[in-house]
Amino acid sequence: MAGHARKSARNAVMLNIRRLMMPSGLDGRGYMLLAAMLMLTICLLHPQAVLPVRVADWFIVLDITQSMNVRDYKVQGKQTSRLESAKLGIREGIRSLPCGSRVALGLFTERATLSITRPLEVCRHYSALEQIVSSMDWRNAWAADSFITHGLYGAIGQTARLGENVGLLFITDGHQAPPANPRYMPAFDGKPGAVKGVIMGSGKTTMSPIPKLDDRNEISEYWTSEEVMRYGNFGMAETLSVLAMEQGQHDRNAGHGPGNDLLSTAHLSRLEEGNLQRLSGLTGLQYARMDNLHAIGKAMLDRTMGVWRPALTDLRPWLAFPALLLTLLFFLPPAWTGRMMKIFYLLTKRRT
Repeated sequence: MAGHARKSARNAVMLNIRRLMMPSGLDGRGYMLLAAMLMLTICLLHPQAVLPVRVADWFIVLDITQSMNVRDYKVQGKQTSRLESAKLGIREGIRSLPCGSRVALGLFTERATLSITRPLEVCRHYSALEQIVSSMDWRNAWAADSFITHGLYGAIGQTARLGENVGLLFITDGHQAPPANPRYMPAFDGKPGAVKGVIMGSGKTTMSPIPKLDDRNEISEYWTSEEVMRYGNFGMAETLSVLAMEQGQHDRNAGHGPGNDLLSTAHLSRLEEGNLQRLSGLTGLQYARMDNLHAIGKAMLDRTMGVWRPALTDLRPWLAFPALLLTLLFFLPPAWTGRMMKIFYLLTKRRT
């Protein structure tokens, strides 16, 4: 008897399923719910497909010199350094890039740009990229000087070698230490605009003292004008001819700095916007100011930097949104659903 009862119950369930699946057993609202359930079920399988996607490739270079430790940004009510704010912006920018985009990372200090990763696809390697950005620190610097012009020109050369469509995002406050002597600045020997990208100016335009940080990354004291005078008397020497040296010039042991007038404020730092805009004009790169944390992501999503390329695309958003819409329609009052279906029918009939 128990077996007969179980068999009868099973037959009743199968009959109800058949009635539900038969056209006569479902009205329009029922089909909506059934379609939504089917789409959500497919979403659980994480469907993907290789489709043409507009992507962007970037070589992101971050200035890690000491002036980037100036805390003139405010994040969630807390004073935050230029360096940490830029790192937050970089992570947000990478997260906002579509799958198939690639990012390489680099550091700038002294007069050189060091590439620390090859271009990595942002979705498969997001965790690795985020960890690398998080570990970028002022203590990674191999020298204390900061000659922006040299670092930018070097970064442009490296960007050109990374690939045809790679853009450069160079994030810096433009502060040079010691202040640059124009006599010794290199000339740009590339073609302006050959490498596309953005010079992102970090910091405020008002002067702030440059902090010294301890092992816990806390401010211990600030640089003073006397210390800057002591360390900033020498710069980059010219290569002298034999005749010049015979005439008594010994530039190798002479001061080549900018002079005491400029050094008197070198212990203070601000966004050197004029210098960065000048470099923008020389190189053909765009200039943008990092007014907020979203500025970096906005620059990275610039449509002029995008290219179309086949990439593995997540199809879940294309299924989840229609499923949500159909579910909402299912829970509307039947009279409303009927009117909407009638309007939809009339619109489609008019088009045909």
